[in-house]
Amino acid sequence: MTAPSSAALPEPRAKEVETPRAAVPIPRLGPKTCPVSCTLLTFFLLAACSIHKTEQKGYCENIITKKHLDNLQDLIDSQMLMSCHVSFEFIDEQELGDPICFVKAAFPRLEDILDKMKFKTNSDNFNKTKDVQNMYKKIDENEVSCIDDQDEHERELSQACSKEFSMPPEKMLQKVKDFFQQVMDLLDKNVDFKRDCSKTYQKCSDALKKESPSLDRRRKEAQPKETQREVMSYVLVAILTIVAILLAVGGLLFYKHKSRTQERQLQHRGNVLEEPEGRPLNGVEEPLELRVQGEL
Repeated sequence: MTAPSSAALPEPRAKEVETPRAAVPIPRLGPKTCPVSCTLLTFFLLAACSIHKTEQKGYCENIITKKHLDNLQDLIDSQMLMSCHVSFEFIDEQELGDPICFVKAAFPRLEDILDKMKFKTNSDNFNKTKDVQNMYKKIDENEVSCIDDQDEHERELSQACSKEFSMPPEKMLQKVKDFFQQVMDLLDKNVDFKRDCSKTYQKCSDALKKESPSLDRRRKEAQPKETQREVMSYVLVAILTIVAILLAVGGLLFYKHKSRTQERQLQHRGNVLEEPEGRPLNGVEEPLELRVQGEL
């Protein structure tokens, strides 16, 4: 047998080379990857903020109602006309001339005035007053206050705008009603109580400083007059005291003189009564004899 020729043997297969695969692009994170979802998220956030602001605005607009103002008017109408006055501290609105800054400064001080509104327990006026006081407290009970608080600087400056008031009870109640009416109008207009009122309050402080030198000048001018009045009053008191002493001494001397005179008269009468009975009495016996002779 002959061996098979090499030509009949199959040739070995060449090693296959794998072709490189194309790289799959990795998605990049960025605004282009989720335009729809981000837009929706932004929309929902804006909607939530808008709903919150709307709820806040509705709460503040409805917190003071016509019923509260009518209750205050009933309290005013039911007051007795009397001469007594109620004293309290409050912000002078005319001096400020700014309703927003006035409300911010006057709102905390209103609590003291409401505490002065006292009526018989469980009476009609008592219940109406309680309703107004509860309404006042609810203004600050919300998550975000309807009237923004003053900062420390504003609070310090607004002290100069405070004034001492003294008026009958019905006028005090009228001032309370006017304040709540003003607050209700401002809340309906959705005004911004976050506004800085430092410059407005500074006017009160500046006006107070200007008045201080003039007051000092008036006091200095009034001091000499007051000194003269004091000297004259001291002189007058001294003169009256001397006159009173002289009158007292004169009265005492007159009393002693009169007492001595009366003692002498009594002594003289006693001596006359002690004379003997047989001794004729001068000036008494002769007239008796003349009378007897005349009768005969």
